[in-house]
Amino acid sequence: MNSNFAEFDFKSQNGLDVGITPPGEWMLANLGIDLAAPEFRELSPCKRAQYRAVKNWLTRYKVKPDASNLEKVRGYLEAFHHLCEVEDWERASQILFTHLKTPTNQALHNQLGHWGYYLEQIEIYSRILHKVATRTSSFLNGLGNANQALGKYEIAIEYHEKVLIIAQETQDRSLEGIVLGNLGNTYLSQRKFSKTMKCYQDSLAIARQIPDRRMEGTALTNLGGFYHIQGNYTQAIKYLKEGLLIAKEISDRQIEGAALGSLGVVYRCRKDYVKAMQYQQKSLNLMQEIQYSKGVEKSFRDVGAVYRRLKDYTNAVECHEQHLSLAKEIQDPLGQRRALEDLGWIYYLQEDYDRAINFYQASLSIVRQIKSDIEGEFLVLFGLGTTYVASKDYVKAIECYQQALPIVRQMGNQGEIAVLLGIAEAYKELKSYPKAIEYYQLILILLSEVNNSEAEIFALVSVAGIYSQQKDYIKAKSCYEQIILLAQTTGTRDMEMVALARLGSTNLKLGYKPQAIELYEQTLPIAKELGEYEREIAIHIKLVFLYLEQQRYSQLFKSLIRLAFKHWLVIPIFTGLLFALALIGIFSVILSVIILGLAALFLSVMVTFILWQVFQSIKNSQDKGG
Repeated sequence: MNSNFAEFDFKSQNGLDVGITPPGEWMLANLGIDLAAPEFRELSPCKRAQYRAVKNWLTRYKVKPDASNLEKVRGYLEAFHHLCEVEDWERASQILFTHLKTPTNQALHNQLGHWGYYLEQIEIYSRILHKVATRTSSFLNGLGNANQALGKYEIAIEYHEKVLIIAQETQDRSLEGIVLGNLGNTYLSQRKFSKTMKCYQDSLAIARQIPDRRMEGTALTNLGGFYHIQGNYTQAIKYLKEGLLIAKEISDRQIEGAALGSLGVVYRCRKDYVKAMQYQQKSLNLMQEIQYSKGVEKSFRDVGAVYRRLKDYTNAVECHEQHLSLAKEIQDPLGQRRALEDLGWIYYLQEDYDRAINFYQASLSIVRQIKSDIEGEFLVLFGLGTTYVASKDYVKAIECYQQALPIVRQMGNQGEIAVLLGIAEAYKELKSYPKAIEYYQLILILLSEVNNSEAEIFALVSVAGIYSQQKDYIKAKSCYEQIILLAQTTGTRDMEMVALARLGSTNLKLGYKPQAIELYEQTLPIAKELGEYEREIAIHIKLVFLYLEQQRYSQLFKSLIRLAFKHWLVIPIFTGLLFALALIGIFSVILSVIILGLAALFLSVMVTFILWQVFQSIKNSQDKGG
C-alpha cells in the first residue's frame, strides 16, 4: 500500500467538473488498490468481494444533479465501510482524511460535521476508533464535537477529556488548546460558567504561546460569546472584534461568521437593532457561502430574534421556519427543539395561544428525547406554562411550572424564583389564596437570601393584595409596613409612595381614620417629587372627604385650595360643595321652622282639646245640679 498519501489537486483539472470528491480512479491508485495485483488475487473470495465493492463505489457511483451533500459523498462513505469489513483500517482512515472540493476544503470526516451530519460522523468514528493509533485523538475529538452538537453533553465531555489526557501526555500543545476550547463550548451549553471561563482562557493562553492565530481567533470569539451570556457587553464586543480581526487576517470565514453573529446578538441585547441586523445578515451570508449548517441554523435563529424584537412577526416566523426546516434536514434534534420553541414564543406574542401551545408541546417532545438538554426542557416548560396562564388555563400552567421546578433547581440559577412566581400567580387567579401565599413565602425566602430587596418588595405587594382580597387587613397592613421599610432602605421612592397610599387605605378599612390621614399626608410630598400628578390629586380628594368627616375644616379648605391649582375641575367642585353646604344650611333652617310650627300647632290643639273637655265636664255638673 502507498504510505505516502497524496492530496488531490482540484485546481489542476482545468475547469473539468470532478464533483466535490477526487475521481474514483485517482483514489484507488492513491490507496494502492489494484484487484489484478497478486496481493489482491490471493485474497479469499469474501475479502475480494469487499475490495470489489470499494472499487465500484468509488468509480461507478453517479451523483444526481439535485443530490444532497450527504449523497455527494456517499460513494466514499460506502467505500470506507467496505474497507472496515476487511479491517483495512489504514486505507479506511485515509478515505476519511481526504480533502473535498468545498468552500472550506476540509477533510471528509470534518466536512460531515460542517454540513451537520452528526449521526453519520458518530457512526464512522465509532467504527474506526482505536484502530489507527495515529488518528485516535482526531476521532475522539470528533466524537466529542458531534455529541456536543446533538446535546449529549456528558458523553461529549467524556470524549474531550480523553483527548485532553492524550494531548497532555504527548505534550501536544496545539491539540490541548483545541480540546480546551471544545470542552469550554460543552460546559457553556451546560451553563457551568466557571469551568467554561477557565477552558477558554487556557486555550487563549496556549494559542498565544505557540503561537496559533486560528486558535487565538477561536478562543477570542468564544470568550466574547461567554461575556455576552454574562451580560458584560463591553467585554463581549472587545473580544469579538479582536477575534474578527484575526479571522479576516487569516481568511478564516467560519470564525469570521461566528464573530459577526455573536456581535449581532450583543447589539440586539443592547437594543441597537440596526447594527444587530447588519451583523446578523453578514453572518448568515457567510455561513451559507461556506455551507456551515450549524452556523446557518444559528444565523436564521438570530435574524428571526431581531425581527421578533422589531415586532415584525411575519419575517420572524419565516426565519424560524427556515431554521426548523434545516434542522429537520440534517436530523439535528437540538436545532429542531430551539426552532419550535422560538415559533411558540412568537405565536404567544401574537396572542395565538393554541398555535403557541402546539409548538411548545412539539418542542417538549423532542427535548425529552434528547434527555441531556435540561436547560432546553426548562425553557420549553416555562414557556408552555406562561402560555397556559395567558389562555387562562391555570391548572395546566401549574402542572408545567411544577415540572419545571426540579429542573431549574438542578440548574442552580434564579429561574426558580420566576417559576415559583408563576405558580403563585396561577393559584391567585384560581382564588386558591392559601396556596398562593405559600409560594409567595418561598419566593420571599429566596429573595432575602440573594439580597434582592426590589424583587422582595414586589412579592410583598402581591401578598398584601391577596390578604386585602381576603379582607385580612391586619396581615395586609403588616406587609405594607415591611414594604415601606425596604423601600426606604433601598431608596425606592415610587414603591414607598405606593405602599404608603395602600397602607393608608388599609387603615381606613380597619377604621383607623387618623392614621389613614397621616399616611396619606406622607404620600403627598413623594407623589409631588416623582411627578405623580394623578396620584397626588387622588390623595387630595381622599383627604378632603376624611377632613370633612373628621370636621377638620381648616385642613379641608387647604386641600381644596391645593386641588384648585392641580385641576380646573376642582373650582366648580369647590363652588358646588360650598353651594351644597349653603343649601343644606338653608334647608335646615326651613325644616326647623316647619318642625317648630307643627309642634306649636300640635300643642295648641292639645291645649284646646283639654280645655274643651274641662268645660264640658263643668257644664254637665251644673245641669245635674239644676
